[in-house]
Amino acid sequence: MHALAPLTIAVPLLAASVLIAIGRFTPRWFDDIVAIAASAFAVVASAVLLVASDGDTIVSWMGGWEPRDGVAIGIGLVVDPFGAGVALLASVLAVAALVFSLRYFDEADPLYSVLMLVFLAALCGFALAGDLFTMFVLFELMGAAAYALTGFRIEERAPIQGALNFAITNSIGAFLLLLGIGLVYARTGALNLAQLGRALESGPTDAVVVVAFALLVCGFLVKAAAVPFHFWLADAHAVAPAPVCAMLSGVMVDVGILGVARVYWTGFDGALGEADAVVRRTLLAVAVASAVVGAVMCFLQRHLKRMLAYSTIAHGGVVLAGIALLSHDALTGSALYVVSHGLLKGALFLAVGVLLQRLDSVDELHLHGRGRPLRVTAAVFLVCVVGLADVPPFGTFLGHALVEESAKAEGHAWLPWVLSAATAVASAALIRAWARVFVGAGTSADPLLTKLPDEEGLPSAEGPSPWTLVAPAAALAVLGLVLGVMPGVQPAAEQAAARFVDAAGYRAVVLEGASLATPPADLSLLHVHAASLVSGLLTGLAAVALAAAALGRRRFAYRAIRPVWPVLTGARTVHSGRVGDYVAWLLAGTAAIGGALALALP
Repeated sequence: MHALAPLTIAVPLLAASVLIAIGRFTPRWFDDIVAIAASAFAVVASAVLLVASDGDTIVSWMGGWEPRDGVAIGIGLVVDPFGAGVALLASVLAVAALVFSLRYFDEADPLYSVLMLVFLAALCGFALAGDLFTMFVLFELMGAAAYALTGFRIEERAPIQGALNFAITNSIGAFLLLLGIGLVYARTGALNLAQLGRALESGPTDAVVVVAFALLVCGFLVKAAAVPFHFWLADAHAVAPAPVCAMLSGVMVDVGILGVARVYWTGFDGALGEADAVVRRTLLAVAVASAVVGAVMCFLQRHLKRMLAYSTIAHGGVVLAGIALLSHDALTGSALYVVSHGLLKGALFLAVGVLLQRLDSVDELHLHGRGRPLRVTAAVFLVCVVGLADVPPFGTFLGHALVEESAKAEGHAWLPWVLSAATAVASAALIRAWARVFVGAGTSADPLLTKLPDEEGLPSAEGPSPWTLVAPAAALAVLGLVLGVMPGVQPAAEQAAARFVDAAGYRAVVLEGASLATPPADLSLLHVHAASLVSGLLTGLAAVALAAAALGRRRFAYRAIRPVWPVLTGARTVHSGRVGDYVAWLLAGTAAIGGALALALP
């Protein structure tokens, strides 16, 4: 098992190297087979690691450089269920995206497969990394591949602009991350998460520690597209190929949130534990802002890929709220939510890719009624919408319910109302789009929605969609929908979350080689409170009602929002598309979070 962890990263990188060397001299089918086979190996390896790590955490030291006397100078991969689960999610999405790409592109450059494999390797490595600098290196590798994939159609201006916005903002985030790593290393002399956690726990909590934590959190939140670091996401999704969007929204955003959780619980929990209320309030503020802003902007979109991007921001707010509550119960909910959301959102982007490939548009109004012949795509889209609307017992419901119940237990009874309202608004936008595109409901005009250029570059096609387009989307949709009702999922996630927050146990495993085996998960059915079931049903009904109102001819719902029209106009103005504005918001957000966390100083 110790050798399998590095192979999960090495095999996709090796396959990418092979394609770089010979890809231009081999037929396309060979490149596709190599890329899909390497990604499939990552799926199998990650699944094996997930099962193996359920009993005990697996630590693999590169070159045999194991810690001595509590000092780790080697590179270690630490495999726990959370890390292995994220690696498995990334691998599954990569396989689906590569299969989808077989018929999505008329002519695919071998560099596309190379970049997808590098992207996958970086995602898996980041999820399994056991030290800050390795996380940073893979963070940058992940970004470099994602920037190139976003601007893959270099013959067009829009992809280049979207990729530049993506690259500039995320490079600043990486710079913040590197500054935080430098401060931590200066204080502790350690980069390994377990070692620096011990050092920080035994040392004073001063300005250096707080500033380092703030910089690390902000660096990861940029990648997570949390408000106010989110501006790059919609611009990148609007121009990136649909299978690339499936990877960006399905897993890359989530690894940023995983970075925040990993750094806090393994590194800074001991140093900031007495100030957990400050950390909780700060992260909750970011989570709520992400959920609300993402939902509102999602509802205002007619460009389907931008709509899904803002939906990702809203759902990311729910995940971050589970992290912010600083309890293992809420963390359990976030973990389950991440997997369901990743699969369903990946399927949605592939479904939108089918629309673009078959109908040459991703504009909700231009597609009015034109999606009727695409029945399988319509079914996939609807399944994903139901799964993301928190309707019990499917999709994201279980994760959302656990976050809500934990919020109430922690004394934040207001939080479930905010998260449910944001989910209802974001889901209403998706229901409205489905009804308009695939049913022909409403009209082909809507002055509320933001007008943006439609996507270009793919000729429309006649006849039924190839199975390579619809099968990956359908498979992801079904997996995401049924995850929450699979026996044993909730108890296994609860055990994994309890181990994740056990900083002392993590350090003992990594630095001392201790064995902290846990009993196998109880294969019981899921259990949530009746209030959560009612809340989920009401959220789904509210989403349907709001979507129906938006499609109604009298538009009475829009009349009700006239008092807040200036706010909506301001929100559109802020999302200007100018990277200078985005950088200003990024720096302002960093200053605000740093100032809020400064209250943690004794």
